[in-house]
Amino acid sequence: MTLVVRRSAVKMWLMAMAGIPLLVISLDVLTNRRITNWLREIVFRPEDTQIYEPRDVIWAWVMALFAGFIVLWGLKELFVPTKVIECRDEGLALKINGPFRQPSLILWEDIDDVTGGEINDEGDVVHLLLITVLSREGLPETPWGARWVEDDKVGVLAEDWSEDPSDVADKIVDCAVAMARKTTRDRADRMLASLEEE
Repeated sequence: MTLVVRRSAVKMWLMAMAGIPLLVISLDVLTNRRITNWLREIVFRPEDTQIYEPRDVIWAWVMALFAGFIVLWGLKELFVPTKVIECRDEGLALKINGPFRQPSLILWEDIDDVTGGEINDEGDVVHLLLITVLSREGLPETPWGARWVEDDKVGVLAEDWSEDPSDVADKIVDCAVAMARKTTRDRADRMLASLEEE
């Protein structure tokens, strides 16, 4: 049994679309200024017309770079989504080391419990996948897209997932049980084979 959790395609598409107006306005300021001149004529009286200053161009460049990054990252996540969580034969792989880094692997025997949950973050309810571990070895002290809720419990943020974290937790438990059965069956087969050789 395999399980892969990725970010929601709809949320990534919406994020990419949210960057487009910023990109259009910033490119307009850097080029012919048709949209911004039209807006300026609506907002200000002709005698109070505001002029563009060098700082406006600087802000337009910053906004263009930021908006371009948002659009490209949203489209990348839409077409080639990152595996946030993956059940593997040896354990649970979590993308909590940061961008462009390999995921952290928690061996099945080091996982005590997996549940869905939520925490209150300055008045906002944040949904999490809570993983209780027996050992923090190999896991980052300050995880990316996650946080240590307790000394032995890491909470992976699930705000941009397409699935509910409680459902994901149930599927992870099913994967763990399936892997335990497979490991037991493999051991039994090896023991029988060695007995038959004798």
